[in-house]
Amino acid sequence: MNRRSVDLGLFTVTIALLVIGIFMVFDASYARAGQMKLTGNDSLYFLKRQAVFALIGLVAMFVGMRIPQQRLCKISVGLLLISIVILTLVFVPGVGVTVNGARRWVKCPLFGQFQPSELAKLGLVLYMAAYLTVKGRDVRDLKHGFITALIPLLPIGVLVMLEPDMGTTIVLMLTGMAMVSAAGARKRHIAAVMAIGLLAGGMLILTSNYRKERIMSFRDPFKDYYGTGYQVSQSLIALGSGGPFGVGICESRGKLFYLPAEHTDFIFAVLGEEAGLVGTLLVAGLFLFFAARGFSIANQTKDGFGRLVAVGLSVMISGQALLNMYVVTSSVPATGVPLPFISYGGSSLALNLFCVGILLGISEYTVPAKGYR
Repeated sequence: MNRRSVDLGLFTVTIALLVIGIFMVFDASYARAGQMKLTGNDSLYFLKRQAVFALIGLVAMFVGMRIPQQRLCKISVGLLLISIVILTLVFVPGVGVTVNGARRWVKCPLFGQFQPSELAKLGLVLYMAAYLTVKGRDVRDLKHGFITALIPLLPIGVLVMLEPDMGTTIVLMLTGMAMVSAAGARKRHIAAVMAIGLLAGGMLILTSNYRKERIMSFRDPFKDYYGTGYQVSQSLIALGSGGPFGVGICESRGKLFYLPAEHTDFIFAVLGEEAGLVGTLLVAGLFLFFAARGFSIANQTKDGFGRLVAVGLSVMISGQALLNMYVVTSSVPATGVPLPFISYGGSSLALNLFCVGILLGISEYTVPAKGYR
């Protein structure tokens, strides 16, 4: 097996995003943190926790680099099953944690709260990569390759939707479709599944007043400024206030109790207000470079399993970043997904860095691992 140095470009862009994220978490949160009982009125509360999560994540990244691809392949089924079990725990009273009406977390001694859907995304990528590698060209067969590869998407997607978390469900669907496409699935099969997904999404919207209101507020968020359109309206105000070059670092007015979720889902709006269009394009460019390096790693590796894992993880992280930016700029209806590496969140940050470690590990090898050709 030929071994080379890890992909320096991917490592560098990840560290750059991580550094920007730690600073932005402090910048966006210190005003609110200083006036919250939860934080003990500590303005540095979220910064301290994010720094700890970053350290844990960096350790996890280096661990991920050292895990052989054969072992990842062998644990894929078990990890997927564990992910599904933990996803069900969010609905167990006393174990699941509800925040703003959403049940997306479970109590965890290490993180305080852990988001099982983050682990489920990794479990899905590893399982699908292992399955598709075994199936090979059979993925072109609708019944005996294509549909069976997508079976795990159903229980995971249903559980995540019940939380409810449509944003993560969309990321899961995009990741799954990208992986079967990279494995050689027929385009018409992929198109049919995407059409069914859109139809199911439409049904969910029509049967939920909350989702219908979100769609209406997306069309004109300022029409219901103090209702469902408030978040997006404040996001657009912050971005518009930033102009081309921003109002100045740490000078955002939107984060001063106007913009909800300013250090989590809408942290990109704070960045846009302070650093302007130039700053947002810079961060978007970093994520674009991240995706390019991930796909380059997938293209260069000769190992089928490693190639599909690289595609899945690259789409999962960069796709979520793109979806977050779309939401913040009101390009799509609001869905609650954080911006990878930049938004506040322990389990998300640590697991994303672990995924980068896996990508870096794959980048070290240019020929198939024994037994996984």
